[in-house]
Amino acid sequence: METRFIFSNTLEWNSGYQATISFGDKASFEFATPPEFRGPEGFVSPEELFVASANACALTTFIARTKKAGINILSYESSAEGTLEKVEGQMMFTTIVVKPRIKTDGDKETVKEI
Repeated sequence: METRFIFSNTLEWNSGYQATISFGDKASFEFATPPEFRGPEGFVSPEELFVASANACALTTFIARTKKAGINILSYESSAEGTLEKVEGQMMFTTIVVKPRIKTDGDKETVKEI
């Protein structure tokens, strides 16, 4: 397996606090600064995408590790919440908590370790 991967996207500013992000021929969508930072209502924000990315990475990591252990996933749902706060004058995520609800055919302790 390779040890270096490059992921890319393109972005085009639309107006105000809105832009469109594109992932090649896979998908594109509009996003905006969240209302908490003077952005418009009704758009996904970069902050939400960041938390969603952590949630999605938790799932894909779990899939890879259960597959390696020979465990089948029967169901997987999760919620994620990130806390953005000012630290030393800079806004940053201080926590992202992913709460999965999982059913597998594996031993409970083994799955818990994964």
